[in-house]
Amino acid sequence: MKGTRPISINREREPNLPGGRWGQIDPVSKGCVQVVSVKDLLHQAGYVKNEIERIKNIDPNVRWSDFAVLSRTKAPLAAVRSVLENAGYPLITILDKGLPLHRVREVQIALEWLMAKEKENSRASDLQTGPSEVRGGNESNIWWRFIDMFLDAYREETADSLLPVSWAIDRLYEFVAEQRREKGIGQGIFLSTIHSAKGLEFPHVFVLDGDWSQPAGKAQREEERRVMYVGMTRAEETLRLLKIPSRSNPFLKEIKGDFVIPLTYRGITAASDQIDKKYELLGLNEIYLDFAGSFPRAHPIHGHLAGLGTGQCVSFYQNDSKIDIHDCRGNCLARLSSAGADKWRERLDHIVEVRVLAMLRRNRDDPDEKFQKWIKTDNWEFPFLEVVLRPPQAELNGQPGV
Repeated sequence: MKGTRPISINREREPNLPGGRWGQIDPVSKGCVQVVSVKDLLHQAGYVKNEIERIKNIDPNVRWSDFAVLSRTKAPLAAVRSVLENAGYPLITILDKGLPLHRVREVQIALEWLMAKEKENSRASDLQTGPSEVRGGNESNIWWRFIDMFLDAYREETADSLLPVSWAIDRLYEFVAEQRREKGIGQGIFLSTIHSAKGLEFPHVFVLDGDWSQPAGKAQREEERRVMYVGMTRAEETLRLLKIPSRSNPFLKEIKGDFVIPLTYRGITAASDQIDKKYELLGLNEIYLDFAGSFPRAHPIHGHLAGLGTGQCVSFYQNDSKIDIHDCRGNCLARLSSAGADKWRERLDHIVEVRVLAMLRRNRDDPDEKFQKWIKTDNWEFPFLEVVLRPPQAELNGQPGV
């Protein structure tokens, strides 16, 4: 794959059994690379779900985070995500639009709590009681778990030593910056394009089919082959390569040898798994960021926003030429920008639900100076949203959109 560093056999691994421990405990794969034929994208998703369940039944110690489902583009991931979500499995998804993590409500609450103790000395184990204090009776969500993950890492990094709290504050800012670069959200099975998985490794990897093109020339073919190579080499223990015969990955036919087992998945896609969904993030340019800021602090909109949390759903409501965002009680919380309204106006009938991924905070200094006169409060919140849609039927027949 790399002309200056050709692939060679690692002689240090010669004493190891072929296929590693999975060669001994898995009667199906026997530790080999599996090339699995499926009918279409939904059938592919059903296989991924059932195979994850089978692996966990073989070894109950396998964690959700040991699995990665990778694809050339994000299109085939939608069916897999839909099926896995329906099964209640925890997921990590990669955001294709930047999320300003430092503005997330829970991150700001945690920072405010730490800053109140900035001049104190404290152990990480003592700080770990903080999130439970400031979140009150609220159930944990992905962002409080994000804070818990930071404190666990900080405790290990510092060996739980007595240190200035200012160190924890600095480390939290660094942690947020690192996570923002990775663009992952959630905890569990990793769903991502191969490009976004570079540098990562997982015990069990699935490489999806359905979006690999026939390269037009030698240069493009080599580039596509490199992408395939990156996807395959993310696997530490087991590797499954999916194949949709109607438009299969052109590189699968090159993978031959006694280390490969070709299989055909004959499972039936459950009715509950036949949920046609597509996921699309609402860009920050698609929402009127300062809508709530144009109302004074005493206005009910701020209370309604405070009551809205990650994981809840909202709805789009057409208001003449504008599109407002309402909570489940019909309260207006936010509004799409002109660009957002133009984009979504003709797609309202295709929306299944609109999910809140995070509540973000803004303050009086954030808007451009020319808009300052419209701001009536020092700070306010707005929701960062993901829209779930019904995709065109063609996409579910193995022809993902761009």
